Amino acid sequence: MRADEQTYSNVAKNCSAYAVKDCCSCSNKSGDTKVSCTTCRHFASNKHCMLDLFDPIVENHNF
Repeated sequence: MRADEQTYSNVAKNCSAYAVKDCCSCSNKSGDTKVSCTTCRHFASNKHCMLDLFDPIVENHNF
């Protein structure tokens, strides 16, 4: 499921199962975590959602 970073961000913002990785230190100056599939604990190292939610979210939101 390789996609561009904007798509990963849009999907994560619309995903009810998004959960930031425990070890993720991705944050901006205000301390907000960067919401993206790449910072989600359900996103595998092979760039796939372990819950198979990516494709349905993309299809339902027309990204």
